Amino acid sequence: MSEKQPTIVDVAREASVSTATVSRAMTGGSISAATREKVEAAMKRLRYRPGAARSGQKKGGDRCIAAVLSSQTSPYYASMCEGATAEAARSGYRLLVLSYPEGTGCETVANDLLELKPAGALLAGFAVESSFNQDLTRSCLQRIQQAMPLVAIGPPIEGIECARLTSDPSQCVRKAMAHLHMLGHRRIAFVGGDRSARFSIIRENAYYEEAARLGCAQDPTYVMLTGCNTQAGELGAGILLGNHQPKDYPTAIFAINDLVALGVMRQLHRSGLDVPRDMALVGCDNAFFAPYLTPSLTTVDLHPYEHGRSAMAELIMSITAGHPISFNQSFESSLIVRESCGAALGVREFTK
Repeated sequence: MSEKQPTIVDVAREASVSTATVSRAMTGGSISAATREKVEAAMKRLRYRPGAARSGQKKGGDRCIAAVLSSQTSPYYASMCEGATAEAARSGYRLLVLSYPEGTGCETVANDLLELKPAGALLAGFAVESSFNQDLTRSCLQRIQQAMPLVAIGPPIEGIECARLTSDPSQCVRKAMAHLHMLGHRRIAFVGGDRSARFSIIRENAYYEEAARLGCAQDPTYVMLTGCNTQAGELGAGILLGNHQPKDYPTAIFAINDLVALGVMRQLHRSGLDVPRDMALVGCDNAFFAPYLTPSLTTVDLHPYEHGRSAMAELIMSITAGHPISFNQSFESSLIVRESCGAALGVREFTK
C-alpha cells in the first residue's frame, strides 16, 4: 500500500498557521518572511509536494480557469475580466470567458462548467446576483463547488461557503448622495436598475434610506427602474422630466451605473437642460469614458479591475491548495469628483 501523501492541512498544522497562509506561501502571496520560512520548513519536514493534491485532475483543464460574466461589453465587467486575465496569466493559467444571453438560467451555467471541467471557476453578475429563485441558485452553486474551486464576486448567498469578494452595493449610493447633499441638493432622483438583480435592489433601498437620513425629498416618482444600459438612462430621464413640471424637477440625479448616466446626460441635453448648472449628475463604476464626456462625469469607482485580479489570485490559491478556501473580502469604493456634479459651482440653494 502506498504511503498517504501529506495535505495542505497537515502542513498548516505542522507550521501552526492557517491553510490560507500556506496557500499564500506557495503562490507568492503577501506574508512575512518569518512565516514563509516556517511554512517552507514544515513542507520540507513532511515532504509535501503541492502538485500531488491535484494529480487526479483532468489534464486538459488543469491550466484553464473559467470566468462567468454577465456581459463582455459592459465597461465594468470588461475591467474585471482584464484584472482576472492578467492574474491568471501571471500564474500560468488560461482564462476561458463564458458570457450568456439575458435570461439564461443558472442551471445552464452549472451544466456547462461541469462539462468543461476547468481547474476552477470565477462567477460574477447574473450567476450570483439574480434575485429570483435563490434556492435554485444555491443548488447550482453547490453543484459547481463540489466539482471545482469556486470564487464569487457579489453579495453573499446563504449556504454557499467560498471565497467571495464584493463592494458594498449600498456604499456607492450613500457616498454619491452625501456629496450631492453637501452641495445643496435636496431633490435627488434615482435612475436605472431593476429588481431582477440583488445589487439593484440593495442600491434602491439605500437610496430611500439615505434620502430619509439626509432629509431629502422622498418621492417615489423620482425613482426610475428602467434598466442598466444607455437606452435605460435616456428612457428614465425622459419619463422623469415628462412626469414633472420644471419647478418640480429633481436638482440632481444618481444613475445606477455610468452607461445609464451616459443616456441620462444625452436626454438632459436634448431637453435643453445644462449639466450641472440645471441638474447635477453622478454615475457609478468609473467607466473608461467618464473623464472624456462633456461635462466629465462624477462617479463612484468600485475598482472592478482589482476585484477581478484579487478574485483570480484567491481562486488560484484554492486550486494550488487542493481544497476550497472560504472567506469574505469587501472593497471600499471611491467617489471621483469631476464636472457633472457641479462641485465647481460651490454649495447652492435650491427652492424646495
